[in-house]
Amino acid sequence: MRTRTGIAHRPIFVLTSATSNTWRVRKVKCDEALPACQRCRKAQRYCDRTTPLPQLKKSRQDTEEPDSAGEYLPRVPHCSWSCTRCSRSHTSLKADEPQTPFPSPSNPRKALQDPSIARYFFHYIADIAPWYDLSDAFLTFGASLPEAALDSPLPFAAILALSAVHTSRTTVPSARAAAEFYHGHCIRWLINMAAEEYDHDERTQGLALASVCLLRSYEILSEEVDPNRHLQGAYSLAAYHTPQTDAFGSSLRAAGFWNYLREDITFSLFRRCPLKIDLAQVPLALPASDSRADQDYLSAVTLILGRIINTCFKGSGSVTEESWSSLSHLLREWRKSLPSRFEPFSTVERGLGLTLPSIGLLRDHHAAALHYQLVATTILCIHASPQQLSSLQNILDGRDGRQDTKDDILEHLALDVCGVAFTANTPSVQVNAFGPIAFCARFIRREASRQELIRRLLACKRTIGWPVQRLVSELETEWRNPPPPEQADNE
Repeated sequence: MRTRTGIAHRPIFVLTSATSNTWRVRKVKCDEALPACQRCRKAQRYCDRTTPLPQLKKSRQDTEEPDSAGEYLPRVPHCSWSCTRCSRSHTSLKADEPQTPFPSPSNPRKALQDPSIARYFFHYIADIAPWYDLSDAFLTFGASLPEAALDSPLPFAAILALSAVHTSRTTVPSARAAAEFYHGHCIRWLINMAAEEYDHDERTQGLALASVCLLRSYEILSEEVDPNRHLQGAYSLAAYHTPQTDAFGSSLRAAGFWNYLREDITFSLFRRCPLKIDLAQVPLALPASDSRADQDYLSAVTLILGRIINTCFKGSGSVTEESWSSLSHLLREWRKSLPSRFEPFSTVERGLGLTLPSIGLLRDHHAAALHYQLVATTILCIHASPQQLSSLQNILDGRDGRQDTKDDILEHLALDVCGVAFTANTPSVQVNAFGPIAFCARFIRREASRQELIRRLLACKRTIGWPVQRLVSELETEWRNPPPPEQADNE
């Protein structure tokens, strides 16, 4: 609209209580659709409806922040609890909550009187918690964490957020609104957590770290642009509070640490970068030969794989002959310490779709341990000299004396990774296998095996809800332009 002087005036938009906070701070019109407005859907932003901003009229200095170049940028109400912008935005929200269709997580026992909330809570215990108890004989995420959540709003909201987003991805799309509501509460509680309370309370440390592990899965399932941001935010929770006195501890903090480490490994295998945590401070000891705690063997090989990743993913020239031999020795000694019950009870070379091997194991954590052994061997194989390659054959089952090329070995390892994952055919194994598959499957050369892998990955999306399409696309790109093995971990 123009005046007689020809000067254009901006239209005046009426901001109501139903306007998305995402656009309220920008003073942009919102269609007020639920659960996400049209603008947020098109821009792929989080449509913040959790708590209204305290004021509509603010000065430019209050609503905008200078960037490094001195220019003002609008605040983004939701990004990451570790982000300074979001910290300031979230902590400026009112403590009182608006009327919503979902019960507040501030009183978990009262909220569970709502049948839909009770269903989300039970869905987590029955179907999602086993993902996290893969290396925990005490089932901490399936038993201790839900018990603590009954009286602690942070893990309670994290459980509901993850359970609801998983439900929205697999059966009921409308559950996404509840997922976003409880996710928003988690972010604010993490931001507002008092440093004194956290530093001197091991229980608070464990609950916070366990909640962040759940939130990381939430962001993967919700297909966030950067699903790693909660790993970055949780670094301080895990890096300086590792299980120091008992590396294979059973506390909530220890369970959170092992899950954080596995999630960090998954991200590093996708991005081919070092871990965020320095494992030199975590003691590595192989379980006693008479140990009945099978999960201890998985924890040990997790640390070995983490050390291999940190050494080999630093860049070209980072792996010396001495470091390669030391890491190979660690893996070989771990392999020798395994009880016979870890061995596959059935192996068929082309038992899955006539293209992938069928490898049957007794327990899910046996499958996860074999996955990490295969990935660790793959990374060492990539960096092996011809002399080292022959010694590496000792780690490979039933392949002694075979004169395979490096490409042959890498393909064999990749096929075994896929075979273990899809023979087990359980969500806990497959969720933990996406990282190993992403790193190893690019070495598969047979087209029939590639297509069978794609078919089975896409089938996972219907049951697990994981956004596997990006993984499939990246594998297809790798297969069209395969890097030389020597460059495969730096591409």
